[in-house]
Parts: sequence; structure tokens; C-alpha cells
Amino acid sequence: MPELIFTCELRGKAASVGGDPNRLKATTSGEGPQKELVSFASDVALSGDTFQESGAIRYGNRGSVTFETVGAGHIGPSPVSGLMAGAVIWTVTDGDGEFRGAKGYITSNFTVSGEGDVVDNHYARLFLP
Repeated sequence: MPELIFTCELRGKAASVGGDPNRLKATTSGEGPQKELVSFASDVALSGDTFQESGAIRYGNRGSVTFETVGAGHIGPSPVSGLMAGAVIWTVTDGDGEFRGAKGYITSNFTVSGEGDVVDNHYARLFLP
């Protein structure tokens, strides 16, 4: 079973859904491991300093993966005024294209500004059939 390991940095926005400050939609994009456009979209349910998240990541024409939180993600104030920082581990639940049948984990380490600007760094370790 081949293993695919890579990192990428995505940037975008997080905004409340329907005015609910505990429900967010995050959308980001960036460059993938083969210089492809990566598009990310997730739904986030906040509960204090923890959260649950699920969504999808598209790696250009290569295909996409869907994911959900393992346990709970964590978010809190950073040492920079007005900037939140956090981390989460996702398990890959499905995939298509090059990622069909993929299993594995993606770790996200991110910041969110008071204006909703997101910088999200991913470390992925996927196992392909």
C-alpha cells in the first residue's frame, strides 16, 4: 500500500453560518504537493475552546478527500492580540480520483484573525490502495 506524505499552506476565510457564532464555514485554497490548486471547505461546530469539523479537500484534477475530526480540535487566543490559534487532527473518510480508497490522517495547525482571515498548515499522511 503506497504512502503519500505532504504539507501545504492554505489561506482563506472563516465566517459564521446564519449569524450563529458557534457555527462556522471555512473556505481556503493554496498550492498542493504537485503544484495543483487545493480547495478546502469545512463546517465547524464550536463548543468553548474545542470544536468538531467535517469537510472536503480537492487537490486540483487529482481528486479529493473528505474528512472529520478525530476527538476534538482546539482553539484559543495566541500571543498576538486579536489572533486565535488552534490545531486539529482529521481522519480521511473517503476519496475520489487519485485518492479513491485513501485512508489516513491530516493534521491542521491554523490561525484565525478577528476579521476571519485563516492561515492553515496541513501535514498529510495518506495510505493509497
